[in-house]
Amino acid sequence: MAGISLGRVTTLLVAARAAGYTLALGNSIILARVLGVDRLGAYAYAMGLAALFGLLPNMGLATVLTRSVARDGQASGGTLRAAVRAQLLLAAGVAVLIPAVAAILPGQPAPVGYVALAGAQLAVGTLSWPYLAVLGGRARYDRLAAAELVAAVAGTASLVIAALTGGSVAAFLWAHVVASGVAVAGARWVAGPLLPRGGGTIGLGALFRQATPFGATAAAQSLYTRLDVLLLGQLASTAALGLYNVAYKPANLAVFFGGTVAGTLFPLMAQPRAEIPPAFRRAVRGLAATGPGMALALTGLAGPLLYALYGAEFTAAAPILAVLAWSAAANWLYAPLSVALQARGHEGAWLGCLTAGLAANALGNLWAIPRWEALGAAGATLLSEVVLVGLGALLVWRRLGTAAPLRPVATSLGGGAVGLGVWWALATAGPVTATLAALAVQAALLGLARIVTAEDVASVIGWVRQAAGRPV
Repeated sequence: MAGISLGRVTTLLVAARAAGYTLALGNSIILARVLGVDRLGAYAYAMGLAALFGLLPNMGLATVLTRSVARDGQASGGTLRAAVRAQLLLAAGVAVLIPAVAAILPGQPAPVGYVALAGAQLAVGTLSWPYLAVLGGRARYDRLAAAELVAAVAGTASLVIAALTGGSVAAFLWAHVVASGVAVAGARWVAGPLLPRGGGTIGLGALFRQATPFGATAAAQSLYTRLDVLLLGQLASTAALGLYNVAYKPANLAVFFGGTVAGTLFPLMAQPRAEIPPAFRRAVRGLAATGPGMALALTGLAGPLLYALYGAEFTAAAPILAVLAWSAAANWLYAPLSVALQARGHEGAWLGCLTAGLAANALGNLWAIPRWEALGAAGATLLSEVVLVGLGALLVWRRLGTAAPLRPVATSLGGGAVGLGVWWALATAGPVTATLAALAVQAALLGLARIVTAEDVASVIGWVRQAAGRPV
């Protein structure tokens, strides 16, 4: 990993994922406008049913491979070959299982053929995961960004072609299958020069045993992020579920970008050395400094943002978005901690923390939803994220022998609290004015406490200039 600027390649990866998210939003507009309500329902059913099986091929294989490559790149060829074979077997199983389950369900809101195509695109797409894992293990996030961008562009291009050639549900689903194939070929091509060749043969049984804790963590994480929606559907009105759904999207995007930044630490933390790399503390400090600012911005602009995106009837979700924004800020605090623990071989201990967070989430939702509906679900999410922050910090101290940097975290949260007070005091001046004033006060406090310095700002600007291909 020598000679690679982690800041630069992380900036490239964040930019590529932002572009991918924009293309995905465009894809949803194409589908809605071409298919209409009824046909879009059939499409959504097929894709949704296939998505239920998305965890099955994600057995933690990619994480095992990423850690193996990070620790000893050239000697991890055996792990790569075993991971490719295992991914092929899992993909084949998923491609057969999804339409089989659809065929035996009592209701058939969409033809089984549609479900089979949706399952095929999921199965084919998973074949790129081993190659993407190699890029992550080598900290080549610039190449990972290129592979993800190829997949996103292929997805949009295939949908445009399908729309221009008839625009049927089957055409769009076939377009997804083709785009998945292009994504696999692109990932293989981008990763080709970096694929490890050496290393002994590893049996599939041994590989699955190593991957089991990571697969269990992925399953727990998936349930953790979906439990609130499931319980809202059972305990509250459909209107509450709709408001929560629109409020969840901006907050979930914030979580996504925080996770992207933290995830780049994995290959550095997986290195076979005892000391904690400085990049870990920089990442914690950076996410701690920017998280409350992100939450302040979403809190202050929640109403105008929801109005612009979804219309006047959804502005009632602004308080829900505000609470979820602060839960996203808490997520930014523990994201690097979870990455460090899993990279250093403590994935089982982190799974225990995640299970505790899941229990807090479930109990909080069961108590709060009957009282406050969607706002109660958002509060339960915030509570469970705070629980994970505390457990993650304790586990990092116990297992890795290092304390999370408390001063920047406490100072940034204090600045966020002061910023909230400023926003509330200036609310009558309008949301934009109040939010800008709150952000300015919070930034000034971070500067005075030297949590964010001029050198930090210069470094970020340098990463952006490098990512754009300009001299620093």
